Amino acid sequence: MAVAATLLATACAHSVTDTGSADGMAVTGQIDTSFDGIDLTGITASINRQPTLVDDEGRYRTELEPHAYYEVRIEGQSIHTAIQTFGIAEIYDAQCKCLRIPSIEVVARKDGRTELFFAGDAMAGRRYIEPIWGEKALVDPSDALTDIKALLEPMRPYIESADLASVNLEIVLSSRDFGNSPPKSVVFFAPPELAQALKDAGFDHVSLGNNHSYDYLEDGLITTIEAVEAAGLAWSGAGLDEEQALRASRLKAGKQNFCLLGYVGWKGRVEPNQIAEPGKGGAAYGSDANIKASVSREAGTGCEVIAQYHGSREYSEGPTEESERRMKLAVDSGATLIASHHPHVPHGLEIYNGALIAYSTGNFLFDQYFLETHGSFALRAWLEDGVVIRAEMIPIRVLDYRPVPAVGSMRENVLNRIARLSRELGTRISRNGGHGVINLRHASGSAPTPLPKTCDDTRDLLRSGDFENAVFGDAIDRSLKVVGGEFDHVFSGVGGNFLDLTAHEANGTISLTTSTFLRVLPSNQFSVVGRIRADTDIRVTALSQSRPLGMARFEALEKAPFTIHGNENIQGDGHWQDFAFHFTLAQDKNGTRPFRPKLAFSSMNGDDASPTSLQIDDLQILAVNLPSCLTQERHGPVS
Repeated sequence: MAVAATLLATACAHSVTDTGSADGMAVTGQIDTSFDGIDLTGITASINRQPTLVDDEGRYRTELEPHAYYEVRIEGQSIHTAIQTFGIAEIYDAQCKCLRIPSIEVVARKDGRTELFFAGDAMAGRRYIEPIWGEKALVDPSDALTDIKALLEPMRPYIESADLASVNLEIVLSSRDFGNSPPKSVVFFAPPELAQALKDAGFDHVSLGNNHSYDYLEDGLITTIEAVEAAGLAWSGAGLDEEQALRASRLKAGKQNFCLLGYVGWKGRVEPNQIAEPGKGGAAYGSDANIKASVSREAGTGCEVIAQYHGSREYSEGPTEESERRMKLAVDSGATLIASHHPHVPHGLEIYNGALIAYSTGNFLFDQYFLETHGSFALRAWLEDGVVIRAEMIPIRVLDYRPVPAVGSMRENVLNRIARLSRELGTRISRNGGHGVINLRHASGSAPTPLPKTCDDTRDLLRSGDFENAVFGDAIDRSLKVVGGEFDHVFSGVGGNFLDLTAHEANGTISLTTSTFLRVLPSNQFSVVGRIRADTDIRVTALSQSRPLGMARFEALEKAPFTIHGNENIQGDGHWQDFAFHFTLAQDKNGTRPFRPKLAFSSMNGDDASPTSLQIDDLQILAVNLPSCLTQERHGPVS
């Protein structure tokens, strides 16, 4: 019972009751200038584009009607624009019945100081155009530019404010399938308009040093480079021969010259392979020799070398030994900052010999439906006279296959993961408003407050069950599926969002499950907890479906049986009630098989019952009794 109580407290710790709110609610915040000790003169703040009043001490205030999201912009000629987004439930203060924005630290503009922005894996093909499971298509090839620009719009304010912004373009740009792809398991292409959409969103550079830039050999690489150059984007990391692939893209931002290099960490198992060689196109191979030679060469020109490395193990907790060694070799050879990708999930950050290494930023614009890939971050970094002085991690939710600012439980999951994995590397992540921050030098005053320690015995695998990040514009969460009914996300004012379910039949059963299997399992002991509200008495049944060894994923989703783990009766009195189920899954020699949890809701009032209607909130799928903070092997083969 003590364990159950702890889990329920965790599930409901950030809940706010969904009471109403009057129009014109006060919204307050604080501008923190301590990093540079700057003057507030000329600095303005706005919330959802509405100007606020800013006093001499940096406090700002306005009144706004309740909204699901609040975008805060702090601007001025003397500072780099600061933008952060919050969900209403996470900033509501019940004592004052007002909204309190956490303190946001700003960075001064100075000669010799440059702000950089890095995003992870981006593509807009495959399921964007030909969706699965009857989902809506997001990109119409006949109007691709309009559609892709819309997908990037939520993050555009964050990108365009940087002096230099780069993203990993992990797809061939072409209007057609060339029909010449190597015998790889996954190849894809996107409309060439993706390049212009990235440019319009604020990107200046794309890295092509990845395992998909050569999916259609030289034909695809040529059309990709043509589209990128036509859009006015700089590029590096691939080429029609080895020399071109290892060539840096040279850009100037402010008064600083930058040399950007990109690499892929492995050759590939098929022929022709994916790396550039003498007389053959492909991605730049990030071998020790290539990294040392190309980074040293560019550093010798006096520019600041930025390297992007595409490698390590997918869905892992940290870099492989080989990837880590190579990224540190790049630093030892003269690189100032390393931004890495390919695992599709975030890794930690490390300060190594004065340089910053981000071991994986995760996905950015990507069509993976695995829940593990839906939380990621974008990296902002400030360089001053060639030295990284500060970095900020912007939590992202990949919602409906597009990047949006993460809020609520998704934000906390991303930040806690980054903090935990960075702490293992000796790096201290602090909090700046809703972002993570690394201060490589401290301004006068007290040091920033560190994020709370997260090495505990539970981890939420659902990540977004508070539903505060389930809808953003026309983007709607695809991670959950309802059988036997329908559902809607309801905005309740200061209480944020909850999930409303209605059965199709009067006495039918309605089930809520994840769309696919949870695949990265740090334990075999799980709890499903949350809150439920119903107007009629209902029975809740917890089940799980495991993917049998050797059975294809889609086949298993349709055919694998479900195991019942327990029932709980819920009184239909219209009040929120807690529920909790605890179960252990069988393990084989490969560990715990990927599984899919399900909650089934059935009426207890007989054949004359009204259609089952109920609400769910603060839903968590918890892996419990983790053996340690480091729950998976950090090192392993590259995939």
